[in-house]
Amino acid sequence: MDLLNRFPLLSARKPVAYSLLDIGRDTVKAAVVIAEGEVVQLVGWGCAATGSHDIAGGRLAAAAVHGPVDAALTQAEDQADQVFGQKVVPDHLIMALPGRATFGRIFTVRESRPHPKTPITNREVNSLRRRVEKLVRQELLKSLPDGTRKWRPMAVSDAGLWLDQQRVTEAIGLSGQDVVYSVFGVAGQSQALKALLAVAERLNLDVTNIVAAPQALAALVPQTEAVILDVGDSGTEIGLIQADALVGTDYVLFGGHFFTQALAQGLKIEPEQALSLKQRLASQDLDRAERIRAETVLGEPRRRWHGAVLDSLKRLSPEGPLPRRIYLTGGSSLLPGLDKLLRTEVKWFDGAVEVEPWPHVSGLGVKDLTGSLDLNRFALTVGLTVGLPG
Repeated sequence: MDLLNRFPLLSARKPVAYSLLDIGRDTVKAAVVIAEGEVVQLVGWGCAATGSHDIAGGRLAAAAVHGPVDAALTQAEDQADQVFGQKVVPDHLIMALPGRATFGRIFTVRESRPHPKTPITNREVNSLRRRVEKLVRQELLKSLPDGTRKWRPMAVSDAGLWLDQQRVTEAIGLSGQDVVYSVFGVAGQSQALKALLAVAERLNLDVTNIVAAPQALAALVPQTEAVILDVGDSGTEIGLIQADALVGTDYVLFGGHFFTQALAQGLKIEPEQALSLKQRLASQDLDRAERIRAETVLGEPRRRWHGAVLDSLKRLSPEGPLPRRIYLTGGSSLLPGLDKLLRTEVKWFDGAVEVEPWPHVSGLGVKDLTGSLDLNRFALTVGLTVGLPG
């Protein structure tokens, strides 16, 4: 999936080393990459607990996560020193804006060509591109209450090009009359964007790009038709990819924290004990009796999660079947039973549901020199490479 326009560079210089930063409610994940030409090498990664502070909460949250962010970046830089053989301390940062702090929708322009037998030129395509990007800037914030005050337009990604009702990957040189060009435009919450910039400022780092999480994750998916479910601590971010383009996003308030609360209330234990129990269940480190008790309590919460996810996907694709391939990621996605629930649902999908593992990073154009990166946990972090300067 190609970005129609890169996120605006805040620095004119084009460095080789970048830090990638994903600040979640439960953990902050960082990586160091070396970008040279088309080759991107991941040379270090790190993570630290954020103590349930939500970066989408604004500048106060930014101050609260400063320590964990610094710790995760230091871990990544120390590993890069060992792996790369020299000190790598990037001054430039690419950051993720959580999906819960974004809003996106499809925008489309149409043109009926007066001379359909004449081949389409690069100038015509660029004209359509300018028109649809202008439409995004004019209309995206109007979709939201108090849009101009609470939201900021971020970026657009290609959502499809059709010529005489046939989808084409490249229109230049082809002939036809009716051209339709669609993009997926994304806006971000102003206070969340300001919080990210405040984190970078406290660390004395230059922000190269801020990438909306749905667009970063979509860049990782190798299939042209797929569903993305990123199960984080505060909720589940949902992305729908159709015809090799991100066409819809949503967020449901069921994630790791919801399951932890369910365990605490169902077993009448402290939240800290429930969190430990959930983590041990995910890592298959419980004896049979403990596992049965936990599984019994989580039965209904898992069904509520599944129902909310399915309802969201139906809203994103009301007129047609959903893609059967589902990419499940995020730390809380490791909770047993979520993948099984997804596989039991066939009515709304275009075939038997396949819950896919994320591909190895080498298939994403990134070479992992550490050999130890868990892509299930770091999928969004790796996806931030879509924001590297072109």
